[in-house]
Amino acid sequence: MDALEAEFFEVPFYQKWHGMKATTPIISGGMNALRLFGFFENLGHANVINTCGGGSFGHIDGPAAGGKFLIQAWECWKNGLDPLECAKQHRELARAFESFPHDADALFPGWREKLGVQAA
Repeated sequence: MDALEAEFFEVPFYQKWHGMKATTPIISGGMNALRLFGFFENLGHANVINTCGGGSFGHIDGPAAGGKFLIQAWECWKNGLDPLECAKQHRELARAFESFPHDADALFPGWREKLGVQAA
């Protein structure tokens, strides 16, 4: 990939790899959709392989809802929207706050009031 291609693909940094094949970063290890917002923001892109096993299977409504809330979180981040406002429109994302309350408390103070959730 040359510098022009790197710009086209929105690679946040460009580095010549001197013949090494390109790789794709993989994120895992305790990742869930609530953590994705900060992760993507810090990285500057979402061009990663996301292996959120516990992040999807740990969803309060089951793994199918967990898969949906990961997509909803990515779409929310991609469009530069507020996660709590997106959660008001997407049940799976809203229930993610209840699924991972310790992360929600740390990353989104006041989320219970904003989403109308009673303290556990």
